Amino acid sequence: MPLSDRIRLSFMMFLNYVIWGSWYVTIGTYLTSTLKFSGTEAGAVFGTSALASMISPFFVGLIADRYFASERVLAVLHLVGAGLLYLVTTQTSFGGVYAIMFAYCLCYFPTVSLTNSLTLQNIKDPGKDFPLIRVFATLGWIFTVSYTHLTLPTNREV
Repeated sequence: MPLSDRIRLSFMMFLNYVIWGSWYVTIGTYLTSTLKFSGTEAGAVFGTSALASMISPFFVGLIADRYFASERVLAVLHLVGAGLLYLVTTQTSFGGVYAIMFAYCLCYFPTVSLTNSLTLQNIKDPGKDFPLIRVFATLGWIFTVSYTHLTLPTNREV
């Protein structure tokens, strides 16, 4: 496997988890401190990720495998997701935030399996190459969480 392919796949994994880490670790503070949601409401918003993780792969997997190239589906999901994340910042009610975060999670969580699928399709020896590429997803998460922790004061309203 050419080094350039390994670097591109590793970077894709890294970015996919940077996206997740950038909102997942800060949304609780945003919901409770800025929007003044109760713990139950904030927990329900976090629950959208679990619901979407169970629902979305069935539909997106069928679309990506049968009708469109996986990389195009991945790009569209991230672009739509970016718009939804922006839109959630304009909401102040629980219902609005919940609905938009659920829609966002329906867009984001299939990207986890799509990046894995794309990687596995493009490597010659999955047992040897995949772990070395997949570790960059973990590093992306760690990088984002660490950066967020170091740059955002804990008492600041996000």
